[in-house]
Amino acid sequence: MICITCAECGETFEIGEEFAGITEFCPACGALNDVPDADEERAPDEPIEPAPAVAAPAPRRGIPAPLWWTILLASVGLFAVACVFLFSDNWESRNVQSLADATIRGDVLMADEDYAAAGGQYRFVLDTVGHRTIESVFIRQLIDRARRGEAEAEERLHAAPTTVASTEPVPATQPAPPTQRDLQIQLAIKSFQRDCEAFPAFIRGHPLLFQDAKGNWRRRQFVVWDVTYDPPAQSDSPRILLRYTCGSHVTEPHHDRQEAAADDNFLNDESPKNVHCQTQFEWLSNRWLIARHDADAEKDQIAAVDLRPSLDDFYVLERQAFHANQPSP
Repeated sequence: MICITCAECGETFEIGEEFAGITEFCPACGALNDVPDADEERAPDEPIEPAPAVAAPAPRRGIPAPLWWTILLASVGLFAVACVFLFSDNWESRNVQSLADATIRGDVLMADEDYAAAGGQYRFVLDTVGHRTIESVFIRQLIDRARRGEAEAEERLHAAPTTVASTEPVPATQPAPPTQRDLQIQLAIKSFQRDCEAFPAFIRGHPLLFQDAKGNWRRRQFVVWDVTYDPPAQSDSPRILLRYTCGSHVTEPHHDRQEAAADDNFLNDESPKNVHCQTQFEWLSNRWLIARHDADAEKDQIAAVDLRPSLDDFYVLERQAFHANQPSP
């Protein structure tokens, strides 16, 4: 039996356990009362046991604040150092092309007898280098050429005409007029100097279309830097030894020839090796002829065998850039 106390009149009455969980009328006043479950009923004097205490959760163990800040600052420092090494470049590699171009322009202007402009180009090289310690052998050679060229330009620019103090007439010795061949050679050397200055831009601006070993179409773009040459000696057949460094980049493979021809993203290095090239030019039969080609990889690397087939195409572009092996007009 379940004992119920009426919430309205306080009358106590009993009801069977089968009526647990429903509402029942009080027999005294008729008010509705909820009948509790049998296990929820307690005697008035039954003590209520307190709920068992729940143990407090153990504190979570994490990284201490000082150690966390140390790790964060160390990570930021390592990231900054990595950025410096990855995205920065040394002074010599950034300025070698501009120094070489200025030196070549100075040589061209000296040949054109524009000594003031030539001296300005040589001074640009010397002022740019300043008092820096240079490790590159190539840049040291450019500095020596600039010093000699500046001194020669100043000497010729400020050379005063010689006067004869004696009143007696002195037979003047006129230099022999240049022959037609001498004039042709001078014009040929000036033309070679101008072509040499435009050589890297010409090569970069003439990419080639080819098929790789898998039959896919690609484009190859050659790059040229560190261009220099030896001034020709006075002789019946002047010779010029051209030195430069060559590399190449290719596009992604394409199945369609037209898609490859329209692709200008030369993102892939064809070879990580730098190929050092030399070309011997000789003036014969009123034109520049190529006597030989030499190409070697860097000394600490394996010979660039994988680049030699593509160098055959490169030499065709080189002949076009210098009008070599072409009849003179």
